[in-house]
Amino acid sequence: MIAFLKYIPAKYSDLFDIQWINYRWFYHGNELVRPRKLFSPSVYKVVSGVFKKYFPDYLFFDKNLNKYIFSISHDLIIDVIKPNEALKNLLNKKELDPLENKAVNLILLLSEYSGVSLNYFGIHGSISLGMHGDKSDMDVSVYGAKNYRIVLETLRDLDKRGKLTLSRESLADRIKGNVGWYQGTRFVLNAIRLDEEIKCKEENLELLGDAIIKCRVIDDYESIFRPAIYGVSDCRVISGSSFAANVSYVVSMIGIYRGFARKGDNLIVKGMIENVNEGEYYRIVVGSGFSEEFISISPI
Repeated sequence: MIAFLKYIPAKYSDLFDIQWINYRWFYHGNELVRPRKLFSPSVYKVVSGVFKKYFPDYLFFDKNLNKYIFSISHDLIIDVIKPNEALKNLLNKKELDPLENKAVNLILLLSEYSGVSLNYFGIHGSISLGMHGDKSDMDVSVYGAKNYRIVLETLRDLDKRGKLTLSRESLADRIKGNVGWYQGTRFVLNAIRLDEEIKCKEENLELLGDAIIKCRVIDDYESIFRPAIYGVSDCRVISGSSFAANVSYVVSMIGIYRGFARKGDNLIVKGMIENVNEGEYYRIVVGSGFSEEFISISPI
């Protein structure tokens, strides 16, 4: 199973030459720490290097991607936490702590005003794991692209009504409209694919080098998920691989770029060019781990 590393037992932290968030989490009696920069290629290189030396059972070398990725065999998995099940557990819990109660009330509010059933909501992050603290935020999930976009519009309406406050701190927050504060606590709203929205197929990849391109978004339907997928056209190579002119999709593994652009937007993208299935199509991947990569919106 392919995985993304977020927390590390504190007892192993000295093995890693990286900076940690100045906070501790506790899960099943284990003290955990979290890297200050989750998506930095330099941090990925350090962390994967330590795992290669001390914890090789959690790594897999992908020949297509030409790098080590975190992968966990089924016999090493202790718990599987699903956002929808975590929410059901909270709703059935007899006594909620203040943060849990606030998260439940927020979700009830969103469901009531949006008309989206509670069955399509979930809770993830530290609350779902039962290791939240005073500084934790509320990570809310909505299943399905259509449902998510309805709830996103509801957030804007509730912001106007004064029932919550949407963040306007950054350009990304203003564009995406999925971050805010409810009763003084920060929340983030993210989308999860429904089963019927999951498309699985085998792909043969050839890495063609990095590039910077300019392109136009023609399809943003899957941009709200992770990976965020944008259909693009009119690609022009600014620098790097000449194959970048053939790119049909921008794919971001970095969460900040979910729902970041809309159909019709012009983008500047730096990422790794991939040839999929011997020329079936080409894509540029942001968050490949090879270098600092980004997506920005171009005014023209």
